[in-house]
Amino acid sequence: MPQEFPENPIEAFKRGVYVAPFWEDDFAQMAELCGVDRVIFGSDWPHPEGLAEPTHLIDDLQGLDEEGQRKVMGGNMVDLFKVPNEIVHNPDVPPLVIPA
Repeated sequence: MPQEFPENPIEAFKRGVYVAPFWEDDFAQMAELCGVDRVIFGSDWPHPEGLAEPTHLIDDLQGLDEEGQRKVMGGNMVDLFKVPNEIVHNPDVPPLVIPA
């Protein structure tokens, strides 16, 4: 009964919800369902939706065009949190090393 709502519930859902699929999910299919602007990559290793090498997810995003890949790999989070999209490198900070 979408006519009973002040706006289309599907459009309201698409505007207000972000989805962080598990790495083995089909990101292109999720982008088709929710819109590529609402798909984010969660890299909370060692949680199940994360990867030990988060940048390797790009290999599984071949169903998305280059812009869609950029959005999923971080662009959507930059837009969501309204943070500057810049590379920050401080040579005085040693790289993080996680023991195996």
